[in-house]
Amino acid sequence: MTQSRLILLAGLLAVIAVAGCRSAHTTSAILYIDEQNYDKAVAVIHEGFQYGDDEPDAYFYLGEAYSHLAEESVEANDFPQAKKNYELAYDAYQRSIELDPEEWTKMVNTSLEYNYGTRLRQAALDWDENFFEQAEGHLRLAYAALPDSLTPIKSIARMKMQMADEDTTGVMATPLREEALELLDQALAANPEAYTLNLNKANVLDQLGRDEEAGILYDELLTDHGDDTDLLLDIASLAVDKGDYARAADFYVKIVDLNEADLDAGNDADNKLLLRAAGSWYAIESVGRYDDAIAALDRSAEMDESLDEKTMLARMTTYYLYGKTLKEDASLETDEVLKADLKARSEEKLRRSIEIGTAMTNNFPANAQGFFKLSMAQMEIGDFTASEASYKTFEELDSDSGSGF
Repeated sequence: MTQSRLILLAGLLAVIAVAGCRSAHTTSAILYIDEQNYDKAVAVIHEGFQYGDDEPDAYFYLGEAYSHLAEESVEANDFPQAKKNYELAYDAYQRSIELDPEEWTKMVNTSLEYNYGTRLRQAALDWDENFFEQAEGHLRLAYAALPDSLTPIKSIARMKMQMADEDTTGVMATPLREEALELLDQALAANPEAYTLNLNKANVLDQLGRDEEAGILYDELLTDHGDDTDLLLDIASLAVDKGDYARAADFYVKIVDLNEADLDAGNDADNKLLLRAAGSWYAIESVGRYDDAIAALDRSAEMDESLDEKTMLARMTTYYLYGKTLKEDASLETDEVLKADLKARSEEKLRRSIEIGTAMTNNFPANAQGFFKLSMAQMEIGDFTASEASYKTFEELDSDSGSGF
């Protein structure tokens, strides 16, 4: 018997002295509990029910006896029997409250919280050690001990999601996520508006490839929780899966705006990477939002005083693509005023690409792609000599790396 249970029992035994109307059967059961003879305690209380089944004391101590039996079953690693005993204990406790809520509610709640908390604590220890099966067993016992709380069900769902994410074989990921989805639906049945549960459900649906259902749920959540960066990250991830890179980029930029607007400096660490990703997505030729791409990439570059190789390459490439697109638009334009404007803007972007590319290749002379993109921009501007030299360096670096571009 645990120390906490002994303390509880000492208090219960003290009640015997002041109880004047308790039946002999219940009094005997308390003594049997003190002797740790829990099966006998259960038997004698049920025997007493043959003479009267409206004594709240009897049901309370019946709950105590079943609680002890549940603990013994856990120690014997008989979780099915432990679950049954916890359920019987809960039912007995509830009957005690029904018969005399004023007298027994506080004591019942203390016992229920003990049963529930004990199993949750053990589940947490097992979970920390990645003993997932044991952790799930204790969580299910916690739910049996106190079915009024859905925390164990939600915790099992989260654990299944974690297990799926860590499944390197890929064999169990889908079954685990399907189990998580069932558990989340069980919890949502009792609390359909729970934001975190719905967010988890949308995430699981997304990972199961049920993109349409996930998208509908994400959009519903977005209406009332548009400032939740975790939600925005999940929606951006779904957008990437569906090939909607512009939508993903929009959400990344919004996340950075929210991170910079709050007072928590700890969430700013990823802002640079988020902006670089957003800028690269905006610059995809099928998206073609070059102004947005440049704004995001330039903003990313300004966040770090040190030169960043990947950001510089992305900026150079974006200015090049923008300039090339404007040049193509100019060739198709029949209005001379508009044509001249497009040519001027094209040259501006291409020269900016060359400026960034020159700085990049000076600082990162081993980056073959830097010289390749620089060569392309120089060729578009008409500087063929410089373009040829840059391309030659690219070929030398690419040959040394063995990439065979």
